[in-house]
Amino acid sequence: MTQPLPLPPSTFLAKLKHIGPGILLAAAAIGSGELILTPRAGALYGLSVCWVIVVSIVYKLTLTLGLARYTIATGEDIFEGYSHLPGPRNWFVWILGIVFLLGAVGYSGIALACGSALFALCPALSMIQWAVLVVGVVFVLLLKGSYGPVEKAAFLLALALIVGVVYSLAVLQPALGWVMQESVPRIPPNSGQTLISLLGWTAGGTSTLIYSFWILEKGYAVPNRAQTPVAGDSQAVQDFRQWLSLSHLDTGLCYAMMMFVSLAFLAIGSITLGTAGPDGGPLVPASEATTEVLSRMLTATAGPPARYVFLIAALAILSSTIIGLVDGKSRALRAAIHILAPRSRRWSDLNWYRLGITLFCLIIFALLFTGRPVMLIVLTSALEAPVLSLSAVMLLYLLHTRLPREIRPGMLWNIVIVIGTVTYVVLSIQALMATFAGSTGGA
Repeated sequence: MTQPLPLPPSTFLAKLKHIGPGILLAAAAIGSGELILTPRAGALYGLSVCWVIVVSIVYKLTLTLGLARYTIATGEDIFEGYSHLPGPRNWFVWILGIVFLLGAVGYSGIALACGSALFALCPALSMIQWAVLVVGVVFVLLLKGSYGPVEKAAFLLALALIVGVVYSLAVLQPALGWVMQESVPRIPPNSGQTLISLLGWTAGGTSTLIYSFWILEKGYAVPNRAQTPVAGDSQAVQDFRQWLSLSHLDTGLCYAMMMFVSLAFLAIGSITLGTAGPDGGPLVPASEATTEVLSRMLTATAGPPARYVFLIAALAILSSTIIGLVDGKSRALRAAIHILAPRSRRWSDLNWYRLGITLFCLIIFALLFTGRPVMLIVLTSALEAPVLSLSAVMLLYLLHTRLPREIRPGMLWNIVIVIGTVTYVVLSIQALMATFAGSTGGA
């Protein structure tokens, strides 16, 4: 017998009480890209490149809405969905599992950035020691395997981030006229590599796919339902649309937060670094020094309190990123293992989840002390955009082959996904060519 969907919340206030997966997605997606890359782009090109952030977020929002539609309709996480693709058995699940695992090599850099922010706030421990402590706290927080505490931690960190960003903007007091004038879209000379990076890193990469796992944990869908709502079952279709409406609210708030934070850091970088160079031009610090330089610039503008508020906001960004990524990707790897090795289901889901967070945390610990393998990080970063694009194409296939016509996405969703995917593929090729050309020239 088909298990019915649980009754969805019907009022706006009731829906607000059920949001949460989007907060976790924002926690995982807002990271070093927004904290480092975006201010540097603002220093170099001002607000004229804000259109790239808008394009990136609209594309990823559309993709996330498609993930929610598939998972709510079928009760399958997206890895289970991809296991139905034609071709070699589970070929895309293998690809995603490997990319997710390789992505852990970059988390040590995020942990070190956390350590740097904590060291600036309290030099009682070294940067490495603070980083180790952060990873240890994340491990203990996630070890229980419960979704609720992770969501609450993400919510508190998101609140600290918003307060810090709003305070920083209030200190700088950008004039509305200046914002309107500087926001006129353009492609500045020699900005190609920066624009491609903004497009790829703003609002996360393949971490977008984790949203499918979190809405199952939250209860937006019944796991492993026997069938999707079909024509004739009007109540099932109505309930499906109510849950989908809730996911729209959840993701809408999530990406609105990402948009605000990304554009705010672009403006902060433009105002503080745009004319701070020795010749009156832009000051572009090394990536690892960006946070400290911005905090010093804010201190010069508004005094010592601004520095601490900004560093706390930076710490909220980075620590929430580690929590979200380790939790979400551990759930995803557990699903991949179940698909690739069905006998693994004999071991409990909790044990597989704990194995996942242990593996991720051990990789972070190891790279904190042995140094990050730069080529592996570059390769993983280069894979993010094309793999995300391929994920969108495969999702398009699943939605149109596994869902009844009456609950498939509309024409606008299809248009945005197709245009966005083509754009990502073209820019990914250009980025890879530029990267290899630069490596050859440097050699």
